[in-house]
Amino acid sequence: MTGAHILIVDDDTALLEALPRALKFRLDGIQIDTSDNATEALVRIEQNDYDAVVSDIKMPGLDGLGVLREIKRLRPKTPTLLITGHGEHDLAVQALRGGAYDFVQKPIDRDYFVASLERAIELRRLERRVEEQRLALELHARVLEHVDDGIFLVDDEGLIQHWNPAAHAVTGLAPDSVLGRRTEDVLPGWATVGPLVPVAETPDPGGPAPKTLPLELDGKELWLSVSGVRFADGVVYAFRNVTEQRALDELKGEFVATVSHELRTPLAAIYGSAQTLRREDLVLDPETRTRLLDVIASESERLTRIASDILLANTLDSGRLRLERQRVDLGAIVREVVEEMRTSFVDRQDISIELSETGGLGAVDADADRLRQILINLVDNAVKYSPGGGRVRVELEARPNGVRFAVSDQGIGIPPSEQQRIFGKFYRLDPAQSRGVRGTGLGLYICRELARRMQGHVWVDSQEGEGSTFYVDLPVVRPAKERARAAVIGLG
Repeated sequence: MTGAHILIVDDDTALLEALPRALKFRLDGIQIDTSDNATEALVRIEQNDYDAVVSDIKMPGLDGLGVLREIKRLRPKTPTLLITGHGEHDLAVQALRGGAYDFVQKPIDRDYFVASLERAIELRRLERRVEEQRLALELHARVLEHVDDGIFLVDDEGLIQHWNPAAHAVTGLAPDSVLGRRTEDVLPGWATVGPLVPVAETPDPGGPAPKTLPLELDGKELWLSVSGVRFADGVVYAFRNVTEQRALDELKGEFVATVSHELRTPLAAIYGSAQTLRREDLVLDPETRTRLLDVIASESERLTRIASDILLANTLDSGRLRLERQRVDLGAIVREVVEEMRTSFVDRQDISIELSETGGLGAVDADADRLRQILINLVDNAVKYSPGGGRVRVELEARPNGVRFAVSDQGIGIPPSEQQRIFGKFYRLDPAQSRGVRGTGLGLYICRELARRMQGHVWVDSQEGEGSTFYVDLPVVRPAKERARAAVIGLG
């Protein structure tokens, strides 16, 4: 918490002296301001952007709820913790509804209070960091918004007088089909969205930000980032096609929400189990204690897998991934993974995981750990998308120039329209189709990218409602004599 700056507001002078001492003992480098009345506190809040504010909920004059309302007006991003007395549960509920970050009951549990305050301070720091990044991105966007933009000029009569090649490329509308026509006749919906476009009086990179608006052209929806500059006889509009960026932003937003949900469940299980184990008023029998420890271990492994997928996806995107290439016995790896996955899903009595392999499999030139990851992801995916149970089958097959393994299930299947999209980053089936199965949307993307980096290929064959089969082809390592013979034949 080095450098954190907080404000404590309370009319109890003894608490104002004791609480800062306790916090400085627990939190290194924390800076604490105090105030014994709401009026002075609000002046301080207006002058300082605190990392957090702690306030008593009942004080003479303006009470804690009033302070909270003013904080939300002056500093809406500042987390506020309210101290409540015994029997003030209704006030605490009002505080949370009013936007309080947390409430702490008297007598104050120091450990809980410090932990809650640390979380509030960290939240504020993260929000500041996000805001800084957002401003940096907006500045970058303004620098680039006039590069290769679509440009069109509309005169005071509302007629298009200029339409540049970039405008043609983005919209598909040629200049000779738009010049001299009214804007609303060329761009359907312009009569509605046009007035929303910010128009500056003079060219200024620091002027109003472009407005992102939807237009339907030739039956397709385009999202355009549009801005305008007024001149003597009309307005010059500049626009960029941000349809793909918007779709990606929506996927990222969905991904963040999904990961938040995926993390919340194991964290809740770990926290609940740990809190139960810590309780001194409970006597736990060995079986219950072992079960709680098993929950903590399994949910921790789940968190590790989620974090590993996110880290690996970012590493793949950045090009920093380095594979350890070696001769790998694919059969041995598949057998190990199948046994491991049987153990992982031992509680799924409705699922059987089977292995079928043929002889004569050649060694594969691959990264053993990454190959295991592909297999684990595919088997895990097959079990997840078989909510009704059934058989998951892993098959190995020798091919003329390589080895193929396939993972098939009898699950919900994938609609034909989705089969080309499932390997995309962040992509997940629509909840209505996936029957509530959740995930980060990174597993199949990681499989595809890892296989590609091992000169392999991944694809799917699926029938909706009947199951799916995912195939992975990898090249084999040919013996040295065979490689030499092939080289001689090639030279001949």
